[in-house]
Amino acid sequence: MKKNIFKTVIISLIIFMSISISFVYGQSKALILQEMSWVDVQEYLKNNDMVIIPLGSTEQHGPHMPLGTDCYEAFGMSKLISKQTGVIVAPVLWSGYSVYHSGFPGTLSLKPETMEQVLFETAEMLMKYGFRRFMFFNYHGGNNIVQQKVIHRINHTTEAVAFAIGHGSAIQKSGEGEFFDWHAGKGETSIMLYLKPELVKKEQIENPQITFTPKVEQLYNLAKQDQLLLNVAGLYLGVPVETKKGGASHELSSNGIWSFSDVKSASKEIGKKTVDRMVNAAVKFIEAWKQVKK
Repeated sequence: MKKNIFKTVIISLIIFMSISISFVYGQSKALILQEMSWVDVQEYLKNNDMVIIPLGSTEQHGPHMPLGTDCYEAFGMSKLISKQTGVIVAPVLWSGYSVYHSGFPGTLSLKPETMEQVLFETAEMLMKYGFRRFMFFNYHGGNNIVQQKVIHRINHTTEAVAFAIGHGSAIQKSGEGEFFDWHAGKGETSIMLYLKPELVKKEQIENPQITFTPKVEQLYNLAKQDQLLLNVAGLYLGVPVETKKGGASHELSSNGIWSFSDVKSASKEIGKKTVDRMVNAAVKFIEAWKQVKK
């Protein structure tokens, strides 16, 4: 009788410990590399070789949002993904390629080759410990070329593999965004109202005056017959002032917001819808990839 009771107690303890581990490393708590000890990482690597690296920027986001908006978005969504998948998030940089926003004070920018090298060397260190599956969650368009290059470099020069899971990636379907609501507008303000509402100064929201060059205006008009020309128009936007294309942020927008939408109509509910869509897509992908054992 005592033996059976002892056996029952042991089984109960094992179940309790399993639930506790699941609670910490699975559905409830995001795993952030910088918040973990080396022992935590060692234990994690016994069963998982995945890591998520968020990519953002420090750049102007209009008069109502913080310079770190893109980082807060990428990191915030990565943490939500971690909570559901138990995959470690390793934030590396708080700056990206943003030189075309430097007409507004506070913007920081790295050269693409500098950013690529930092990310690659970081990946190399993580590989040293046993990480083999890298996922980059980018939420800044200026980083796209860097992300592509570092992913290619990892995939073609190391034993590890890398894949993009953030904005514009193969796993993310484009939302129902409004026409030319590109930066710090209704959509992005809504995301921040959901993720970091305390950093949004709603009283300072004001719709911008957008100034396109005659060439860009012509391209947009012609795109009504051939939508592919929208891609050409985009080549003249978000480029350094030195290119003389008239597409640097301060040339394009009166206050740094790139949007024709009513930014004042941004809401937490709209932001939640966007965040949930992106997070769910990433979680679905990761859970499918987990079926391939480390």
